[in-house]
Amino acid sequence: MLQGVILACLVACIILQEKRFEELESEHSHLWNKVEDLTQNGSLNKVAFTAGTSGAGNVGTGSTIVFPVVINNEGGGYNPDTGVFTAPRSGQYVFFVSAQGYGSDTLYVSIVHNGGAKVMTMSDGGRGKDFYDSGTNLAALNLQQGDTVWAKCQSGSSFYSEGIPITTFSGFLI
Repeated sequence: MLQGVILACLVACIILQEKRFEELESEHSHLWNKVEDLTQNGSLNKVAFTAGTSGAGNVGTGSTIVFPVVINNEGGGYNPDTGVFTAPRSGQYVFFVSAQGYGSDTLYVSIVHNGGAKVMTMSDGGRGKDFYDSGTNLAALNLQQGDTVWAKCQSGSSFYSEGIPITTFSGFLI
């Protein structure tokens, strides 16, 4: 009799373990599918861009600087027609701007997040009409999906590039 009770308990334990194994197997399969979705095409949610200007240009004070020469746009967040980056996903991003000014105006360029300037760089043009100077700055920003970031001319107007972009705007998710 005691052996019958022990045997019944063992059978019940085996049945419970088989059910739990089936649940874990299903959960494993579901998680594996999610991993495959995230790593499809090896991208694993990468976001990075670099864009530059193609030559000398002028932009008005308060205007967005458009960088039409796209060197990289992983994740598709940068729009070369508007000069605006839109975060495809939330996270911590780093943005960098390099402004090559020329002429007698001092060029001030800021990195703007959702309408608010975060950092600014300056290219000193006060030394004469044929003077070239560059300014750089970067900002680490916490963005939500859909937030926008762009480079804005705060003051001055003339920037310079050649065949290979000198005046550039970059950003990436860290």
